[in-house]
Amino acid sequence: MYKPPYLQKYAGKSTRFTCPGCKTPYSFTRYLDGETHQPIHPTVGRCNREIKCGYHYTPRQYFSDLKRQDPHFSIIQHHGSPHQDLHLPISHHHNVAHLNPNASSQPAPPHSSSETITSPSNLSQHQKPISMVSNHLTTNQKEPTGPHLLHTYPEPSELFSVPQPNQPKKHPDFIPHKYLKRSLSLNSNFVRFLRKHFSDLQIAEAANNYLLGAARNGEVIFWQIDINGKVRTGKIMKYNPQTGRRIKNGYGGINWVHHKLKKSNPSFSDFNLSQCYFGEHLLRLYPGKPVAIVEAEKTAIIASMIYHNYNWLAAGNLNGLNVEKSRVLRDKTVILYPDAGCYKHWLKKAEQINHELSLHLIVSAFLEHFATPQQSHLGYDLADYILNQISVTRNQL
Repeated sequence: MYKPPYLQKYAGKSTRFTCPGCKTPYSFTRYLDGETHQPIHPTVGRCNREIKCGYHYTPRQYFSDLKRQDPHFSIIQHHGSPHQDLHLPISHHHNVAHLNPNASSQPAPPHSSSETITSPSNLSQHQKPISMVSNHLTTNQKEPTGPHLLHTYPEPSELFSVPQPNQPKKHPDFIPHKYLKRSLSLNSNFVRFLRKHFSDLQIAEAANNYLLGAARNGEVIFWQIDINGKVRTGKIMKYNPQTGRRIKNGYGGINWVHHKLKKSNPSFSDFNLSQCYFGEHLLRLYPGKPVAIVEAEKTAIIASMIYHNYNWLAAGNLNGLNVEKSRVLRDKTVILYPDAGCYKHWLKKAEQINHELSLHLIVSAFLEHFATPQQSHLGYDLADYILNQISVTRNQL
């Protein structure tokens, strides 16, 4: 059976490359051939800086460009079956999606640009259930052309010269709980920032729910714990304790617990990482709550301290919303809150997930309508909205 190309799974820095478009190191994911598991070409892939760069050169575009260069070139003759693009346009329908009526009495995040928060203590008086999402995208857009001329590219016969046997799917590995327990601490710069805006009680409750950890240099550890309580990995991040902004250096200021263990413990050398949503374990602890998903772990934690009646999960990054992670969301009411400027991207992702898993993910356009163009450019998210409203309230007192 023909196996289509796929994006290379993350397995450390060695699996991420310099983007051909923006030249950012460790930001580029290559497409691998589904049959040989080899890179199709060094330029065929996607930059994870979706908004600031947007480079995405698909296998379909690559082979179409080769075909235009050489009309006699045939993928079927060369490889036995045609390559299909994994990212075909998805049709969109105008529909109205409603929250679970049983949850209508619970405080919900804002959904209209006219809604404001007057006081963190009485948010429930100003919240309404999200009632509608308008899917306004169309499929009339033309497929983009390849980003570079291909006269210097190697021919496909060179690209697929090293076939490999089919590899069985490996089960995910887990990190022993002892590492998580050792890390549990409020002694991180991220928590120091939270103390500027929230009470100790709010922070303690959030830290207890999400099992926040801290590293030696004040980095916060966002542990990824699945619905069965298994620890997949921990995301180690640096934050400015005054501004709450990420400190980006090297490869983005992010490290991973499993990566550190690989370096220090030979038993983790073949660790097979399979990520889950940050906060997924809350689905087992609070099964009756509806689910809200944001991009960043920071945003999930801040939102959880204001809107208590939701299980707040984080995708981890713009492309962290996917089918595999979403399998645990069956029979759940799920609302997605993409960052400003990312609504169309998550709307397309949601339709793919809904189709493949028969789910009903709802995408909120609140930030898309509320944020200014400059805020959208800077990645304005729900945490920014909440913190701004808290500041406005304090200034009015």
